[in-house]
Amino acid sequence: MKRITNSRILSAATAVFLLAGSVSAFVLLSPKRAWQNPPTYIVDDRGATSISDNDGGLTATINAINSQDAWNGAGAGNVVTAVAGSVAGFQLGDNVPMLNFEDPTGACSGNCLAATFTGYYSRKGRRVTINDADIVTNTAYDWTSVAAGGCSGEFYIEGVQVHEIGHGLGLGHTNVGGATMYPSVAACNNGPATIEADDAAGICELYGCDGGGGNCTLGQKGDSCGANAECCSGKCRGSTGAKTCK
Repeated sequence: MKRITNSRILSAATAVFLLAGSVSAFVLLSPKRAWQNPPTYIVDDRGATSISDNDGGLTATINAINSQDAWNGAGAGNVVTAVAGSVAGFQLGDNVPMLNFEDPTGACSGNCLAATFTGYYSRKGRRVTINDADIVTNTAYDWTSVAAGGCSGEFYIEGVQVHEIGHGLGLGHTNVGGATMYPSVAACNNGPATIEADDAAGICELYGCDGGGGNCTLGQKGDSCGANAECCSGKCRGSTGAKTCK
């Protein structure tokens, strides 16, 4: 297992803006990696103290993560599940992915809204498997949810956490404006709660959208194979003895 000390964050912005240069496609974390089985994230059942809905944004966050408008609707099947639970045992790298509405690590400060610890993975041959990817939230910002009924300068918990789950699944930041994995978001913008084509393409690259689905534990793109049935994509190509999943 390799640990990388830096984390992936979503930054606050006063306005959404395009980065200089040409638009490019989705970005994967390096090395490319994915979960062997769809992870179940434990979402902090304390809720976020600044959110005025019934449970501090807990239900709103869970529903957003599980929604077909987010990663489970990318075309790869159900790639992630979120459930409410205690984060009292929160510990980085313990193979129990948690979403914490606070930041016990102190890693997310300044313009960081939330951060995902993406450095916990293991290698077996050419396959790199994610083992854990905890999420923390910056309580210095005021948060809201759709259920709270309105926004006056807060950040929507749904959009920010769907973005962080994208990192947890293996995606990096894109420079495609409007995509969920764009690295910044304006207050009162919940657009990232709904993934765009660029986001879906990244998930398809990681988990296969040609028949394997998000529950697939067969070969990923680039893995050695001997037959189509050994690949999530259903495509095993190459010369005899040197075939790989496509």
